[in-house]
Amino acid sequence: MSYLLASRSVEVAVPVESVFSYAANLENYSAWFPGVLSIRAKDSRALDEIGKAYEEIVSVPFGKSVKVLIRVVEASYPERLVTEGDLRVLLPRMELSFQALDDNKTLMEWRMYSRRRGKLAGLLRPLFRLVL
Repeated sequence: MSYLLASRSVEVAVPVESVFSYAANLENYSAWFPGVLSIRAKDSRALDEIGKAYEEIVSVPFGKSVKVLIRVVEASYPERLVTEGDLRVLLPRMELSFQALDDNKTLMEWRMYSRRRGKLAGLLRPLFRLVL
């Protein structure tokens, strides 16, 4: 079971294949998501290949940063990309979906979930909602 922390959607005047290719390349993630200091691929697999791995460095409260291992767990070009991270306190799951509205317009939806269960996780989820 996953708990929704945040979701956003945006329409862009770009074909769906281009939006997918940019967003699915998580090395671009720090350019469009606050708090991500850097992210780099750990292997040469395709962007939408199950198991593709990234090392992400994210800022956390109190001026600290942590490394998070991210893996692609589901992908369907050019409609969907799902990743899961190993950040223990949150166990994040990111879902990106892409819908062609016409030949040159795309709706991209972003959702962040927590896979962490338990009382402490329940207390921390509202904090993560604010941060995200």
